[in-house]
Amino acid sequence: MIGKSGVARQNTILYFANCNNYHTIKWCSYFSSVGYDVHVASLEKPLAGNAGTIDRVSVHWLSNDSERLGSDIQKLSYFRTISQAKALIKEVNPDIVHAHYASSYGTICSFACKRPYYLSVWGSDVYEFPHKSFLHKAILKRSLDKATWIMSTSRAMAVETHKYTSKEIAITPFGVDMSLFNPDKAVPHEGFVVGTVKGLESKYGIETLLHACSLVHRNRPDINLKVRIAGAGTQEKYLRDTASSLGMDGYCKWLGFITQENAACEWASFDVALVPSESESFGVSAVEAQASGTALVISDIPGLMEACDDGKTAIVVRRGDDEALANAVEQLADDPERRTELSCLGRAYVTQAYEYTSCFRRIQYIYDSNESVRAY
Repeated sequence: MIGKSGVARQNTILYFANCNNYHTIKWCSYFSSVGYDVHVASLEKPLAGNAGTIDRVSVHWLSNDSERLGSDIQKLSYFRTISQAKALIKEVNPDIVHAHYASSYGTICSFACKRPYYLSVWGSDVYEFPHKSFLHKAILKRSLDKATWIMSTSRAMAVETHKYTSKEIAITPFGVDMSLFNPDKAVPHEGFVVGTVKGLESKYGIETLLHACSLVHRNRPDINLKVRIAGAGTQEKYLRDTASSLGMDGYCKWLGFITQENAACEWASFDVALVPSESESFGVSAVEAQASGTALVISDIPGLMEACDDGKTAIVVRRGDDEALANAVEQLADDPERRTELSCLGRAYVTQAYEYTSCFRRIQYIYDSNESVRAY
């Protein structure tokens, strides 16, 4: 990029995104590592150990009174950040503006940004938000209409997004660090271990997982089933109570929220990974499990099927079907050769399709391809 003085200068990116989100941190880390001057405008304050400590990344808080999981009325305070966003864009004068999540940061940019900018849809912003009311749908359509370029982490979500815009959508999947998620992270364990690393929310099918594992434990005590569940969320108490009511306290362990490093160890240590989601924009967890060399069972939703080569690298069961999930666990427990086959197929597929650096090079290519259009 050539500045007004005619002297080459460092490309600057201003992301409008949650600075504490793991995927935001990955975006920032990559582009900082390849020489970009990276800034993040966040509606949430940086937490210790997250984006605030990424080398060479500047985090700017858009002051507001809302909470991330607050009501829509609370989130009207987002609109009070528009003047802050305008001032920040003027101050940073970025070469690239990129909003992540259409229903919040995309809305802010649709009012604050007068230059060409990118918008990435992430999931609930297109799957859930527009179904709340006519107004919500109108807000989403406006966000998509005002963005110059749109990105989606999956083909399935791009199809959903096209219900609200006719614009071309670039597919930019979340990549996985193959050096972090790999079979070498496995640790010895007792019994036949199945589990997941997911948010404890209804859409991720954890209740189905519990009922399925309860069936396996009751029908096949010879398997010596052990269940490990990592994650936190609004349904945590309900799910723990459900597990207790099913008599699972002796063989089901709740790990709470864990770091990515610990998540890599968990995925690699499972004999079988379970991702029975009922809604998923893109199966990041499925990608991490496959990268870890673990046999995988998924539900038959598009976001997961896409993450597993349309189901070729995982066992696929009908969503919400605890008996089908239990049968898949039993079959894999009885067939170690099939587990090994899925392990090899899954890791090879993720290496080819979702390796971290390759995914971000794809995004960098899109940025570079549009450079001549970004005449600020």
